[in-house]
Amino acid sequence: MSLPIDAERQGAIPPAVKNATFIKGDIQSFRSHKLIPSSYLDGSKFSIGMNHLFYHFIFILLGSAGSILCADPIPNTPNCTICLQPLQGEFSVDAWGNTFHSRHENEGVFCFSCSRIISEGVTQGGYIYSDGRHLCSLCQTSVVKEDSVIQNSYHSVLTQLESVGLRNIPKKIPIELVNLHKLNNNSGNLAHAKLKGFTKMELLNISKKNQTRTYQVFLLNGLPKIEFEAVLAHELLHVWLYEQNAVLSLEKTEGFCNLGSSLIYENDSTQFSRIHLQALGSEPDPIYGGGFRSMKSRLDKLGWNKLLKNIAGINK
Repeated sequence: MSLPIDAERQGAIPPAVKNATFIKGDIQSFRSHKLIPSSYLDGSKFSIGMNHLFYHFIFILLGSAGSILCADPIPNTPNCTICLQPLQGEFSVDAWGNTFHSRHENEGVFCFSCSRIISEGVTQGGYIYSDGRHLCSLCQTSVVKEDSVIQNSYHSVLTQLESVGLRNIPKKIPIELVNLHKLNNNSGNLAHAKLKGFTKMELLNISKKNQTRTYQVFLLNGLPKIEFEAVLAHELLHVWLYEQNAVLSLEKTEGFCNLGSSLIYENDSTQFSRIHLQALGSEPDPIYGGGFRSMKSRLDKLGWNKLLKNIAGINK
């Protein structure tokens, strides 16, 4: 159950947010021309690093977007999209083409999913989830909530995975949408601020000759549809590995499962997917990023058919 945001964080909420309207008791909307003060952020959830794919591209790892530092104005963009003041001196351009004064990167909050800086001018406001995440209004429009959408996405993901040879994944695995607190509680020692999915797997010994495998997928609530499907694909590849009795190192396991997310993004032609695909390839984490790059290299060399046939020998 989500904690009411005003009960725990009343003193940190700026007036523009404090007086906003709750939606279903779980998220709070806010619309303001002003940026949310940086003091409202949980700094542990954001980190900045260099994305080697772009020159002077600063990556916001949590949401996978970034900014290019520029010294001169870009034609046809005379004003900052955040404060609407003229762009003079150093300014930034995010992955979506929004131009803004570089100082705003330290003044505002960024969307958990797309990494746009949340403001009236760029995102038409945004939402604060009770677990502390921020989601822009643009991403909120496609958030997966209804059971019918979950099932349609489940079918879509299975179809895409089966198209490359990832078959025999159970077609009726329970999926529960949870907030970040509950997701981390369920994931145990895998808990971290960027966690978006976790799969619980159990082997039931009904008799000596009869064993049943059960699964339950926990996915972070508030994910836009394409991101929801990418995270679900990652989790279903964990299921596929378990069904194959494939025991891999943690790095190779997570790298292989990220191939599922990559497939979903590759099959989608939106800028959102392109940005997330770039983020997968440049993720500095040695387990998720390094593992993905290693497995992607194998996939590019072998193709899906040979990679899946030789899955048991990946550790060698």
